[in-house]
Amino acid sequence: MKKIILSLLLTCSVFQVFSQNGMPLSDRLKWWQDSKMGLFIHWGPVSLIGKEISWSRQEYGTAKYDSLYRRFNPTKFNAKEWVALAKASGMKYIVLTAKHHDGFCLFETKTTDYNIMNTPFGRDVCKELAQAAHEANMPICWYFSVADWKDPDCRNPKTNDVFSERVLDQVRELLTNYGKISLLWIDFEGWPSPVAPKKVFNLARKLQPEIIINNRLEPFTPDESHGYVGKYADYATPEGFVAGYGKTAWETCTNMGHQWAWKFNDQPRSLKESVHTLLRCVGGNGNLLFNIGPDSTGVFPEDFAARAREMGSWTTKNQQVIYNTKGGVYTPGVNYVSSFKNNKLYVHLLTNSETELTLPAIGAKVKSAALLDGTKISFKQTNKDLKLSFLGDKMDPVATIAVLTMDQNLSALAPITPFSTSGSVAYGKKATASSSVGQFYHDPAAAFDDNPKTSWKIGRKKNVDFDKLYGKDVHYLSDDILAVYEPSGWLEVDLGKPQVVGKVKLGETRYSDSEIRKFQVQYQADGKWVNLADGNKMGDWNQEFKPVTAQKFRLVIDEYYRYFGVNEFELFPPTK
Repeated sequence: MKKIILSLLLTCSVFQVFSQNGMPLSDRLKWWQDSKMGLFIHWGPVSLIGKEISWSRQEYGTAKYDSLYRRFNPTKFNAKEWVALAKASGMKYIVLTAKHHDGFCLFETKTTDYNIMNTPFGRDVCKELAQAAHEANMPICWYFSVADWKDPDCRNPKTNDVFSERVLDQVRELLTNYGKISLLWIDFEGWPSPVAPKKVFNLARKLQPEIIINNRLEPFTPDESHGYVGKYADYATPEGFVAGYGKTAWETCTNMGHQWAWKFNDQPRSLKESVHTLLRCVGGNGNLLFNIGPDSTGVFPEDFAARAREMGSWTTKNQQVIYNTKGGVYTPGVNYVSSFKNNKLYVHLLTNSETELTLPAIGAKVKSAALLDGTKISFKQTNKDLKLSFLGDKMDPVATIAVLTMDQNLSALAPITPFSTSGSVAYGKKATASSSVGQFYHDPAAAFDDNPKTSWKIGRKKNVDFDKLYGKDVHYLSDDILAVYEPSGWLEVDLGKPQVVGKVKLGETRYSDSEIRKFQVQYQADGKWVNLADGNKMGDWNQEFKPVTAQKFRLVIDEYYRYFGVNEFELFPPTK
């Protein structure tokens, strides 16, 4: 009996610790997922020369680049104005590059002299921005590179342990000296983390129990840094594009302009493109981290600031369909996205050249349909589709939104994919694979979604001691890293019932030429896999053949070089 009582006490004790020092992932992510859009700020001494942060270091000259901080004096920097711009732009959190790959620290640190306090400016940017954000009730977040291209100890076989402790000290400073930090945005720069991911993750959780951490601590390739959510991460981070729809938490990071750091003569993207980028993230059940780089004086370029405020005006007018919603129930289509909250379904029409929109059937009844201003619009619902008729004189030049009041809460409905644009009988069907490099947009379903931006990729081997690779000076294209991944694999689709197929189309995402050197297309007959076609170079491949009737089809990758992606695996009936 005593043992039982002791066991219960221990269980209760563990539960209390969890309740006090942590929270379920869904609770930790809620404020962030409700926020939808944040301001990404890439900034540092590099703004003096208008080149890309960190990545231009080698080209510009390492000695010259590393000396830029000696004349970095952003006298017009005003943290309150930065926060005010973010709020006016409809952005609900701020992520600042506290330290990028170049190793320069925008905060006061005891770990290195290469920091903002040793510039002519001599003020702690992170401290001032954090204070201004806290005063405005704006979540403040740090971008932090665990690597340092300037530090000779980084990935040095003899001294990397010393460097690792230095990095942990920097994380400790950033998460101790500036009040509540809501999110830690780690970056991956092509080599395994020089610090054991578990150490960084555990330290961050210890210091800030409610903090959100992205997925770039663990990867060995850029694909993983975007799509793989491992043990030490909360969400995926597609970069430079909006992938589609994901149940896994995700956030696209991209630029309002055309470079991460400030650039001479750069131009902001149009209001329509900027808002559509946000709406596609919202409709895809993700977030947008939109980057604007301040200039060397500490000021956001006026044309970028004006564009950001325009976005803010548009999102404020349409805030009920953006913030505090979930993506879906319809997953993004060519001309539309949707979001919902409770029994309200918001359909965002992204073109003003069409007033009729036909959607797939939905398993809930439409009670009424109107624009956001209350103007009624007509609709016709059948068991085959749902047709909406927008009003020509009420079209918004950016996006026109219909509010559908449904007869039930929509959270219980499964996501509804758009009508196929390819006509493939494999579109949206159940997909499986031998392995995958990520859970989102690199998973098996990515090859059957009519979206070339998503692609299935072979995943890691299971018998590798991955921890031994952290801290090593091995590039993601090195033999050591390539050996981490399965040398072959298969991708399978179940059509749900036997269908006649007479044509196959395959699409490969690749660096230049085809990375796939040997592959087979198979179908299942009497429980056995039968070869239908094969090749030694994929690229954009298609072939017709004598029709076969089968329910399951498979693509087998026997040999490949470096990295590839199968962005589409399409099956068609025989050509008449």
